[in-house]
Amino acid sequence: MQVNEPHVKKSSCSYCGDAPVNHAFSFFENMIFITLDNHVKKLIKYVPFFVKDFVDLVPEFLFRTLVFLRLAKFSGDVERSATFRSRIIWEEAKRRGIIMEQVIFLGKPLDQYRAMLKIKNQDKHKEKYFYFESIPIRPESIDMSKNWDDKIMLKKEFGKQNIPIPAYSELSPLSFFSSKNAEKVFYKFTKPVIVKPRVGSRGRHTITNIHSLQHFKDGIDITAQICPYLVVEEHLSGSVCRATLVAGTLAGFYRGIAPTLAGDGKKTIKELIEDLDKKRQNRVEPVRISKELHDHLGRAGFAISDILPAGINLPLSHRIGRLFGGKTIEMIGSLHPSFIPIFEKAAKVTGLSVVGFDAIIPDPTKDASSQKWGIIECNTLPFIDLHYYALEGKPKNIAGMIWDMWN
Repeated sequence: MQVNEPHVKKSSCSYCGDAPVNHAFSFFENMIFITLDNHVKKLIKYVPFFVKDFVDLVPEFLFRTLVFLRLAKFSGDVERSATFRSRIIWEEAKRRGIIMEQVIFLGKPLDQYRAMLKIKNQDKHKEKYFYFESIPIRPESIDMSKNWDDKIMLKKEFGKQNIPIPAYSELSPLSFFSSKNAEKVFYKFTKPVIVKPRVGSRGRHTITNIHSLQHFKDGIDITAQICPYLVVEEHLSGSVCRATLVAGTLAGFYRGIAPTLAGDGKKTIKELIEDLDKKRQNRVEPVRISKELHDHLGRAGFAISDILPAGINLPLSHRIGRLFGGKTIEMIGSLHPSFIPIFEKAAKVTGLSVVGFDAIIPDPTKDASSQKWGIIECNTLPFIDLHYYALEGKPKNIAGMIWDMWN
């Protein structure tokens, strides 16, 4: 077990996985966010620079005011870092002699930080505190002309650039009240399909492997609990992979594998899960028996008490990694080189200096053109710690590459 690595979080909602959110708050936040955000992005390019500079000063003013009122303080204790993504950044900062501090508000560590850096101002570089959330992205690289975390926006733009994506469609809140609209969307896809929130990450309320109209409608109900705008996608076959790029260069690539059973025609699925748990590697958590798992099995045509036929390989979840009984492999060295220019092109299209792309790929070691694959979403604040805590493989120093951008 690695020291202080990510661990399982308890959640009352199995569909939230290890990243629980308040359903009502998430629903209304996404309703406002999606409706307004893309319109705001279009207007940003018309905003004068002095207004942008003023906005950039808001976090500093806010946190300094809270410190003055003794409601907050700045801490240099790396052990209190709010996320493992931030901890990796902080540890690399300490190795480089960069002063970095965290905001502690009413005794609670926030994922907000400041670092003493040389920042360009009127053609001069002056050392001052730079305020940021988790990852210190240079100010000139933060502005986004589009909301790349929006899965529909991403697919529209990547489709124009011939970057591989799955077939997709969007469902608005009005579609929920029209059974005919839902049916029309469902029947235009080759099965199976996936339903997921238009914004959001960590696989929250994502329903996969849908073959029937009833399961599709059930999936809409589950996904709509946290977001009123949904995405319907074709279900690509393969592993969930994450490509992280820094300054346009591929910095890390890992492959995630879901816990999967191999049927023998003798044991039930429950017994095979128990066998899988007995053989699991160190650091791998047991498979969670939850409502989400039962529903996942149901969409594949099985119940947990069924005997799994010989020769059948059955994934137990759409979730990957050791926290769910699966595994991850950091494999940038063995990634087929044909994928690299495609991911670099995707990063160039977004204009983001630090970005993570999730993709479904059958075999990342084989030529990209020889298989059906696609990028499914973008992460503008990627969890770089995923590369560091993979079960297999050795990561590159991604945090170091991020700090190098300040040189």
